[in-house]
Parts: sequence; structure tokens; C-alpha cells
Amino acid sequence: MKHGYGTYFYSDNEYYEGEWYADDRCGWGRMYYADGSVYEGEWDGDKCSGRGMLRLANDNRYEGEWKGGKKNGHGKFFYLDSGQVYGGVWVDDIPKCGSMTDFGREGAPKPTVYPIPKIELVDPEQVVAKSEEVFISDDL
Repeated sequence: MKHGYGTYFYSDNEYYEGEWYADDRCGWGRMYYADGSVYEGEWDGDKCSGRGMLRLANDNRYEGEWKGGKKNGHGKFFYLDSGQVYGGVWVDDIPKCGSMTDFGREGAPKPTVYPIPKIELVDPEQVVAKSEEVFISDDL
């Protein structure tokens, strides 16, 4: 039974290095997937849970909260290929409310044709905060 800190190879190009408890990935760890993506962060019950970052093979990445192996809670998804970032609330891997902004668009390898227009709401933070209340609960 795996317990403590160690590395486990699922295949030649897919492996986990980090903490184990009762044969499950638990605590801090880093998982290298066969498709080239890497998750680094907290684990619980053999699933991503807590704070963590998933970097895809194309270097786009999600940084934020996880629960049950899915994006749940506050997080940001950086689209480095197009120079944009989405920041908001996620529920079971689905972005529910937030905002998309340009982020380093000038140097991005594949920027979108048009920049994201400026938000013209009087209080955009309040709109997002009210929307988040619908999706965020104490059990996330």
C-alpha cells in the first residue's frame, strides 16, 4: 500500500510524484499525463481537490480551486495562445460566471482578430459578486 512520499509510474509517459495516503494520492503532488498536460497541487481521495494548477500541453493553464477532480470554485484560465484570461467561478469543470479580458495579447502566438471591448458597467465587480453567490456555497 502506497503511503508517504513517492513516485508511481502508470506508463512510460504518465506518472505521479507526491504524497500518498492509504494507496490514494493525497496531499501535495504532481501528475504528468500522457497527453503532455501536468497537474500540480492538492489531492484528496485520489482526485484533484483544493488549490492546484493544470497546465495543458499547449501551455494554456487553469489555476484555482478543485473538488472531486473537477474545477470547482474560484479560478482563472489563461489562454496564453490567444492572450486572454477568464477569471470567475467554476462548477464541475464548467465556467459559470466571471469575465474574460485580454492578457498579453500583443505577444500571443495566435491573438484573436478583435480585442475584448472595455466593460462599460457602472460596477462590474458587484455584478460578478452577486452572480457568484448563486454558485458558491460553503461546501465547495
